[in-house]
Amino acid sequence: MTKQEQVEQQIREVLATETHAVQLSNRLFRPDGLFNELAKTEDERRSVVRSPLFKQAQRRLMELQQKEATEFAQAVKQTQATVPEGSYLLKLESADKA
Repeated sequence: MTKQEQVEQQIREVLATETHAVQLSNRLFRPDGLFNELAKTEDERRSVVRSPLFKQAQRRLMELQQKEATEFAQAVKQTQATVPEGSYLLKLESADKA
């Protein structure tokens, strides 16, 4: 198996297992992410972003973002129904650090 095939397999595994948008985005799209391992030059990057695997990854990221946005909107709605009116600040913390 070539290095490219190995990286593509890792990408498929991330797409199949990652359930949080931020983590998926970080693992795939950051400068140190898996897609960057497939493309070092500008021409290679152009080729990668046109690939079916990259498009699949974008769709999966969008699905997770939409799911999380819906869940957040529901949580806000529930909170608004149970707390007195006023101004509130929401703080996002990683559960792993708790």
